[in-house]
Amino acid sequence: MILKINDRIRNREVKFFSKFQLELKYDAIASTFGFDFFYNPKNQEHVELACIGHYHLCTLEHNGQLVLSGIILSESFIDDSKKHLTTFSGYSLPGVLEDCNIPTSLYPLQSDGLSLKEIAQKLLKPFNLTMVIDSSVSSKMNEVYEKTTASEGQSIRQYLSELASQKNIVITHNEKGNVVFTQAKTKGDPIIRFTGGVPFTSMKLTYDGQPMHSEITVIRQASRGGGNAGESTIKNPYVPFVYRPKVKTQSSGNDIDTESAARTALSEELKNMKLEIVTDRWEIDGIIIKPNNIITVKNENVYLFKETRWFIESVKLIGDENKMQAVLTCVIPEVYNQDNPKYIYKGVNLHG
Repeated sequence: MILKINDRIRNREVKFFSKFQLELKYDAIASTFGFDFFYNPKNQEHVELACIGHYHLCTLEHNGQLVLSGIILSESFIDDSKKHLTTFSGYSLPGVLEDCNIPTSLYPLQSDGLSLKEIAQKLLKPFNLTMVIDSSVSSKMNEVYEKTTASEGQSIRQYLSELASQKNIVITHNEKGNVVFTQAKTKGDPIIRFTGGVPFTSMKLTYDGQPMHSEITVIRQASRGGGNAGESTIKNPYVPFVYRPKVKTQSSGNDIDTESAARTALSEELKNMKLEIVTDRWEIDGIIIKPNNIITVKNENVYLFKETRWFIESVKLIGDENKMQAVLTCVIPEVYNQDNPKYIYKGVNLHG
């Protein structure tokens, strides 16, 4: 992995790390990274690339592939009787939207008769961020909201995600540091089949039942302008035997969006089932393993008795002087599409 730091004068390369970690995330506005290296205060190159509070621009590349465009957020220096490495960390360029609220220069917080595309353009402009709209969601991005209001305490990412989720639009980012409005690629062929052929170091499946509900109801109140009230209920097949209801209020959108919002609320709950796989490689066929891809898994030791499809939600790439690892965090594909989820944890009759 090569890190190029631009101190707004020129690019400076850092090629040798003692420890490196990069987490590529799909359902997030930014991916994150951190690395340790030997800092020499007598080296002018080190002094200039490590300037505190300068938020230096940077890129990460691996074997000629651009992986991330972002900024250095934090530095940690230690002077001790024992020599310590210096730690740098940062995130993708759109990460600023996670940390910042809507500036007062863009007030009022209420938007009337604007589309998600228009709202996003207005909010991204002060940060010089580029927006990419996938063709799969272009029509939804141009649908007009009758009225929508952000709160002062919301981050820009929270507000945009709230609007996008009601239309089944995912806000993510790409390696160039652009904000991307899209839908997940859940229908393609798997890039890896963990069915005995591809080795893995460990595999862990987790089902967290506390945040899950047997049914979710989304309610939309009638607007003053004459818009209809709406209500939609959806069942969760992963809570089949007990009654655990949940009710949510839709803050914006129309009657049609209410049904979509209920389905999106179910997707959020389905994220509480995760499959984590640790491998000893970063690449498959020379390409870095990235989120927004499908794998298949069959492993009775984690209660997957039949080959099942999983969607890679994030990939953590870890490296040091001894080894390289990739940690895949996966969810079922129905988290990111509108298909009706089907229960996959059917066991087998061990007695014939």
